[in-house]
Amino acid sequence: MTAMIPTRLDKCKGAMLATAIGDALGWPNEQRAKNKVKSTNVNDYFIEWTRRNSKPCYHDEKILPGEYSDDTQLTLSVARSIIAGNWEKFFIDKELPFWLRYERGGGGALLKAAKSCKQGVLPWQTNNTIDYFNAGGNGAVMRILPHIIANSREFNVANLLVEVIKDTIITHGHPRAVLGATCYAFALDYLLRKDSVLEYSELVSAVIDGQNVWGSYLGENEFRSWLEVAYHNCDFEYAAEWEFVRSNMVDSLDFIRNSLKKGLMLDDVTVLTQLGCFSKENGAGDVAILAAIYLASRYANNPALGIKIPAFSFGADTDTIASITGGLLGMLCGTNWIPPEWKLVQDYDCLIRIVDLLFVDNGKQIAKFNLLEKKKESGFWENTDIGRMRKVSSTNIQGGNYAIVTITKWESALGQTLFTKEMERITSQQVNVENQLSQQTTLFDKNTAIKHIDVPTIKSEYTSIANLKGTRQFVLNSDNIILLQNDKRFNKNITIGKILKIVRALIEENSTSDTIANQFHVELAMVELVKSYLT
Repeated sequence: MTAMIPTRLDKCKGAMLATAIGDALGWPNEQRAKNKVKSTNVNDYFIEWTRRNSKPCYHDEKILPGEYSDDTQLTLSVARSIIAGNWEKFFIDKELPFWLRYERGGGGALLKAAKSCKQGVLPWQTNNTIDYFNAGGNGAVMRILPHIIANSREFNVANLLVEVIKDTIITHGHPRAVLGATCYAFALDYLLRKDSVLEYSELVSAVIDGQNVWGSYLGENEFRSWLEVAYHNCDFEYAAEWEFVRSNMVDSLDFIRNSLKKGLMLDDVTVLTQLGCFSKENGAGDVAILAAIYLASRYANNPALGIKIPAFSFGADTDTIASITGGLLGMLCGTNWIPPEWKLVQDYDCLIRIVDLLFVDNGKQIAKFNLLEKKKESGFWENTDIGRMRKVSSTNIQGGNYAIVTITKWESALGQTLFTKEMERITSQQVNVENQLSQQTTLFDKNTAIKHIDVPTIKSEYTSIANLKGTRQFVLNSDNIILLQNDKRFNKNITIGKILKIVRALIEENSTSDTIANQFHVELAMVELVKSYLT
């Protein structure tokens, strides 16, 4: 039987979804994520975890199952910039500065570049450019997928790589970052245009054969002024360093191709170690794409496993490597392989919608139409630098001894979820008042189905079912209830009584979500959705 080759649109949707899925799976295991619970468990599903933050002050932030980090945030930022038109200016003037308000897990080079753009100065135009030209991290590699999708109707790889380089040097100046991004773009474009079954190790061979394309030195005309700054401000000779990195990448690709010949005797940890995934340079752009090409090549027939391996490779840059591995595997396999439990990834519908807009010529006009339709919905929409948004909910949490951090959840017109934070200094007396208010509870009517809840009849702003034996709570505010009413997964004949039983099992029993789903004869997605409202 001939294998079905996904359409190009389905490939692009698969790449975008798998990018976010890999990010969400790997983020809790990334060292810089500051997960309070250190675990070496490998899961098939997204988990809830607690992140220890230091900004705007020290506080613990609950990350719900499937929520993603800066990898996907900036991928969507680039996508929005392309849809808006004149993407480079929009990304520099609007997206990067605004990203500082909702960023989750951004690296040092990204944060410095965003702050510089906010001040109206590009990173290589500052008085101190040494750090910029030494920035070879994967913070640029992880976000360039939208360029490939937007270029899907054209057949000019050279033009595509120019756009990718323009994107990369906004935040990173070292050849490791630039070549990592161009190599990833070349591999994505190759898989996008592949209209037959991918042979084993074919991707590696294709990237090696294309080294003079993705590895071609920066065009003098296109990047002349930037190269002049590099020549005068680097603490290394730029052209020589470029060739050194490119040559090492090709040698590593040869190593990957030879390793793949071992078949079942191949050991992933050994290969990833040789590629530098567990070294102090594990966050470099070239390391990330080399690891992703290896994993995508080996697990082309099992994309779910191909994403899980880097996501749980503790000690590596788990979120980014899993994210770009997902990008490659999604671009190869499309969407049909994605497990149901992974479709709970944050902003699933938004990710699909973004691809649709990038894939067509009139994406900007369609986006405007969607915005007009959104205005008809309930909720107050506010203008921001990156488009209209509305507030979904707000949560107050203790920050330090005498501060309250307000985390506000927003929804963009295209359906992206963003979280902003504000800090307020308070007195010890105010802390006591906040604690008293948080203890107010209201119970559901057990005989009412969720889809029939009449929100105006709920008198309390916050509705919770408290665990009398412990500290966990099932918490809903009125905005959450509206979201649940509109969630297609709740458009079923399921009673509040059964929901309460699921909540109790999640709180009081040490059972997995799979076990609870089987116990109450409901879908796993339902259990995970209920679980996301436990605090």
